[in-house]
Amino acid sequence: MNHFDMTDFRLFIQIAESNSLRKGADLACLSAPAASARIANLEARTGTKLLVRSSKGVTLTAAGQAFLHHAKLIQGQVGTLKGDLEAYANSIKGHLRIAANPMAIMEFLPKLLQGYIATHPDVHLDLRELFSSEVVRWVTAGNSDIGIVLGNVRTEALEVLSYWDTRLFLITALDHPLAGLAKVSFAEALQYEFVDYPEGSPVYRPIHQAADALGARVRTRVRAVSHEALCRLVEAGIGIGVGPEPSVRRAAKSMAIAVIPIDDENANLTQSLCARRFKALPSFARDFVTLLMDDWPETSSSRDSQDSRREFSRQRADIRTGDGLLALGDHPSSSTPGHPNSGKH
Repeated sequence: MNHFDMTDFRLFIQIAESNSLRKGADLACLSAPAASARIANLEARTGTKLLVRSSKGVTLTAAGQAFLHHAKLIQGQVGTLKGDLEAYANSIKGHLRIAANPMAIMEFLPKLLQGYIATHPDVHLDLRELFSSEVVRWVTAGNSDIGIVLGNVRTEALEVLSYWDTRLFLITALDHPLAGLAKVSFAEALQYEFVDYPEGSPVYRPIHQAADALGARVRTRVRAVSHEALCRLVEAGIGIGVGPEPSVRRAAKSMAIAVIPIDDENANLTQSLCARRFKALPSFARDFVTLLMDDWPETSSSRDSQDSRREFSRQRADIRTGDGLLALGDHPSSSTPGHPNSGKH
């Protein structure tokens, strides 16, 4: 098979996204005949049909879908490469790309990043705030080196290390019937209307799974995208809500809300680190991972397990040196690693 060039990739992406060969050609600054010839050459080189043309536009075949996926990956990696080389030309020694869920950014990342920047002033940081499912997609696609996810999220072929445990707490207005309880069950909470998170949020799943197990449903009155918005709506008596313990306790310091522990085995949440391949990360990225891991014994409730601590120490040493394959953490949805990280890029 002959080599492909970036014009081929750009053209194919434009045609697929516009659903039109002519529009795709215009966006790629090519004539329609030239674009048609390039697609024909692509199909000849791959030995398979990539597009089906009709009067309504173009449709990708299964092979075309696969080609589109890889074309986007390659285009993204080339863009990252250009950015990194420009950074090196400006005396930047490295580019660390992190994707993290909102709770991680609110609760512990700022302090850790402050310490990291102090010891790595020549490393450029790119931090993205995303829901955990989006973090997984971002890291899998090679757009971020390290991801921090919350809760039971499918991590596909990524390597995963469980990092930090917390519990879900119920929050209510101060005059709510549940406000005075020392603890509450999901069954009790489900009798009331909720201020809920969007479906992609890690807090959404435990509530709705508990409801399904009880043969009940979550009576959602309104959805809030951010944790602060959810707490404000709860404070106003719009409904009750659920959030990770550190976040709701911090909110309670400035809002008139009651914070009640949820007494249920499904009320546990784990923050996990993920990467395509930890040992393939450049040394400055491994330094950040070990910085997070050094913070683990002070924050995670898992510190009471001596076996967990011994295994954690071994993994930390492997990451620090880059030796040995990192063992997967106890993440419920992690799978065998199969896609090595392309490193820096």
